[in-house]
Amino acid sequence: MMLRILYILVAFLSCSRVRAAAVFAHFMVGNTENFTVDDCTHNMQLALDAHIDAFALNMASGWYYNLQAVANAFAAAPGNGSWPEAEVISMIHEFGALDAYYKYHGKPFASTFEGPGNAKDWINIKAQTECFFMPDLSSVEAGPAMELAGGATDGLFSWVTWPWGNLNMTTYVDASYNQTLTAAGKPYMMPVSPWFYTNMPGYNKNWLWRGDDLWY
Repeated sequence: MMLRILYILVAFLSCSRVRAAAVFAHFMVGNTENFTVDDCTHNMQLALDAHIDAFALNMASGWYYNLQAVANAFAAAPGNGSWPEAEVISMIHEFGALDAYYKYHGKPFASTFEGPGNAKDWINIKAQTECFFMPDLSSVEAGPAMELAGGATDGLFSWVTWPWGNLNMTTYVDASYNQTLTAAGKPYMMPVSPWFYTNMPGYNKNWLWRGDDLWY
């Protein structure tokens, strides 16, 4: 089955005081068309109770409700192809300065789900926004991903957190990323997930990854 990989801007919405090791919850903005600010507030309180530091807001480019959904989310907190570069810059400018936006070493944190072909866009995006860029580029290995666009990434995030087929999950990919990034003096954001499924017939995506024995 051929899968369409979306390149998605991930904004980080901080919902508590960040500790030394921050924990993010992946959140699909496309599910929030009927959300109110009260719904966002409720979800953030649940996150606080679970000691989650921030939501990673996963947004597909071009969806009409993106700006309102993100505005609702930030008000509650005291993909269809690649995002246009200018639109990414505009969104980071609009939301990155807010106190609720997660910052790493004082810089607004930005990430993507895939998009190695657009890595060069981030040279200008970083120059315009001074963001800290830590994408998931798992379709290429850690070393090549780190070298894209002359080293535009400030760190890397891995999406490899579930077993393939009937194989057991290993720490090989984590070790590879950690070794490569440590040698370059850059951070690695490790993924954690109990299970994963998708049911999106419009994108020919319908599967369940085996996660039964990930937690014992």
